[in-house]
Amino acid sequence: MPVSYGAQPIVPSPSAAVASRPDAPEVRIRPATVADADWLAEVSRASFARHLHDYLTSAQPGVGRFWEVVLAHPESFPGRCFLVAEDEDGRRLGFADLTRVEPGLAHLSYLCVVEAARGRGVARELLRGYARAHPGLRSMRLDVFADNAPARALYDRLGFAGDATTTWWVADLALGGVAPAEVRFEGLHAARAWLDTYGFGELTVVAGDATHVLGRPSPRVLRCFDPATLRRPAVVAAAVRAFPGIDRVLVMTPGEDAPPSEVGPLRAVNRSLRMSTSEIRARLELP
Repeated sequence: MPVSYGAQPIVPSPSAAVASRPDAPEVRIRPATVADADWLAEVSRASFARHLHDYLTSAQPGVGRFWEVVLAHPESFPGRCFLVAEDEDGRRLGFADLTRVEPGLAHLSYLCVVEAARGRGVARELLRGYARAHPGLRSMRLDVFADNAPARALYDRLGFAGDATTTWWVADLALGGVAPAEVRFEGLHAARAWLDTYGFGELTVVAGDATHVLGRPSPRVLRCFDPATLRRPAVVAAAVRAFPGIDRVLVMTPGEDAPPSEVGPLRAVNRSLRMSTSEIRARLELP
C-alpha cells in the first residue's frame, strides 16, 4: 500500500548524505532490498490508525511477503521504486514508495518515517533522493488522509495542492434473507491463494452479463470498486457465501455524498485528498 529503481541507480555516497540540523543524524538514501521487506511492512502498518487496518492492504500481516516478491523481481513492476533512508550507523529511519506513471510524473504511494526520526528532514531527503535519480521528474501526485496534519504540512511546503476529495464509506452487511445470485467466480483458486498468502486480493464475479471486480483489502472486508455494486445485494451475498469471513463492504467515492446502498447503511470511516505539484524540483532545491 509496490520496483524499478528508475533511470539512474541511487547509492549511498557522501554527496547524498545530509543533516537537517546539527544534532540530527546523517541521512543516506539507498534502494530497498528483499531484506528490508518485513521492516517496510512493520513501519507501514504502524503508520496507520488501528481502526483503518481492515481497509488497507499494506496493514495486512502478509504484505511483507508480497513486498519480498516485488523487491526480488523489479522487472515485473516497471517504474516502481522503494527507497530507504538510514543513518550513519545503518539504522533505518524511513522509506518511500513511488511509481513513475508517465514521463515526468511520479505517484507517491507511501512516505513513512519511524517515530524517533520524525522532524529531522528524513521525508524530504527521501524525495530528494528519488528526484536526483530521475532528472526528468517534474510533477508528483499523492493521496493523503485528510486528518493527517503533519503530512499535509509537509506537502504544503513542497507545493502540493488539493485536487479532489474521496470519502471511504463502510456498511456492516445487512443482507437478511437476500438469496445469493447465481454467479461465476473467475480465478477463484488464485483469489483464495492470494488471501491465504498475503491477506488481501481481488475477486472477479460474473453475474449474467455483468462483471464485478471486487477487492479484498483484508479477510473481513469486501471492496466494491463500482458503487453500483451496492445496489446488487444478491451479488454481494454470493461473494459472502464463497468467503464467509466477510462482514463489511467498503466503497470509495468522490466528494462527500454517500452513494445509494441496498446492502446496509453507509458510514464514513475516512477521507483522503488527491494532491499534486508541478514544482517538485524547485521545492526540493534541485535543478
